[in-house]
Amino acid sequence: MPTRRRHLPVIAAMALAAVTGTANAAPHAYGTSPKSLSAADPASARADFDGDGYSDVAIGAPGGTINGKAGAGYIAVDYGMAEGPNGVKRQLVSQNRYGIPGTAETGDRFGAHLTAADLDSDGFTDLVVSSPGEDIGDAQDVGRYTILWGGVGGLGAATATVQGTSPTRAGDFDGDGHLDLVTGDRVLYGPFDRTSGPARTNALAGADARLYAMASGDLDRDGITDLVASSSPSPTAVPRLRLFRGTHDGLVPGAAIAAPDTAAVDSVGLGDIDGDGRQDVVFGRSTSGPGGLVGAVRGTPDGLASRATLLSQDSLDVPGTGESGDRFGSDVAVGDIDHDGHADIVTGVPGEDVGTTQDAGMFVVLKGGPAGLTGAGAQAFTQNTAEVPGTAEADDRFGGSTAVLDGYVVVGAPGENTGSGSVWVFPGTATGITADGSVSFGPGTLAAPTTGAQLGAALHR
Repeated sequence: MPTRRRHLPVIAAMALAAVTGTANAAPHAYGTSPKSLSAADPASARADFDGDGYSDVAIGAPGGTINGKAGAGYIAVDYGMAEGPNGVKRQLVSQNRYGIPGTAETGDRFGAHLTAADLDSDGFTDLVVSSPGEDIGDAQDVGRYTILWGGVGGLGAATATVQGTSPTRAGDFDGDGHLDLVTGDRVLYGPFDRTSGPARTNALAGADARLYAMASGDLDRDGITDLVASSSPSPTAVPRLRLFRGTHDGLVPGAAIAAPDTAAVDSVGLGDIDGDGRQDVVFGRSTSGPGGLVGAVRGTPDGLASRATLLSQDSLDVPGTGESGDRFGSDVAVGDIDHDGHADIVTGVPGEDVGTTQDAGMFVVLKGGPAGLTGAGAQAFTQNTAEVPGTAEADDRFGGSTAVLDGYVVVGAPGENTGSGSVWVFPGTATGITADGSVSFGPGTLAAPTTGAQLGAALHR
């Protein structure tokens, strides 16, 4: 069971034990202030739901039991404080609280996917929550997306939108200055209204039948957000990575991306790994090779490169050894952790065995640099690493989800404590992340439903 390594202010813990954000605080000093997604940024984990200047994190617990309904799901919002995310200032949201549309039902899996963006341009980050098991009328498991609106007190009012089960991503895909939202088969174009929803909705032209992962950012530097998606025409076909270009008419289908190297991509992110001012496409192929692969397609003045750089745990300087079922490349997250001007990559290895403990899990940090994606200076952490809270146990799946916040790395272990799940927060430094000062918290700390919750199965993008 994870335990904290850092003492938290007792007064703060008592005052905030139950709830959403309260009084505003001064902006943080551990990085740039949180901001909403924009056309110039890749998809990012930055979020400030209550507008107090501190980074917040939304955590999915899609297996959570609500009023006896197993797998109804909930989300936990950890509101950032001066010392970073720590589980003290928190809010729990389910379909049975805060007037969320719908009702918590068995298998809804509310919180399976999370996307953060200021959709109504009021200065507060909003949260898009997927419930892929939602029934609509007689149609079973068609899913639905719900927008939770940010405000001074944190996430409050909510609006139900379209059906769907895939992840979502935000960006200004038509260049009109308003953020839009893309799902697996359509684009919801802003501006968004809290009552009526998006200004218009169009089908996503060229989308395949099944979508596995998405990332948004301005790849061609024209001021309009583009989309990178891994999709396949059927559940049995191998997914491929392709580009959808943002234009003044919206997203249009483009070419395949590094086709020889991007089959079976199940996780994708964007960031400037080599520091040349252009976004690179980072992806994970967790079921490929001896135990999974991480790849990067470099952005160039002529567009994306035709081939990717691929790393496995058998590559030079990459921690560990590639073994079947490791799932190296799970849920890649991209961000400049050490503030050296190069984006770094965090990837989970949730199937990694720690000693003889099977599927305990690990995560790896691959550092960006002028050479692009390499194993040089890579870091690896398990629950048995010194100063990391907890102990590696079978089926924890530590590293099952990852996110990069301003100055922090957040990691989920949805299998912790026989499926209750937990989340860890690691501070960043000029040389990478450190376990010194890391904290962890699970459903018990959050006063949330525990059994089978899978807390940490999803972190917002």
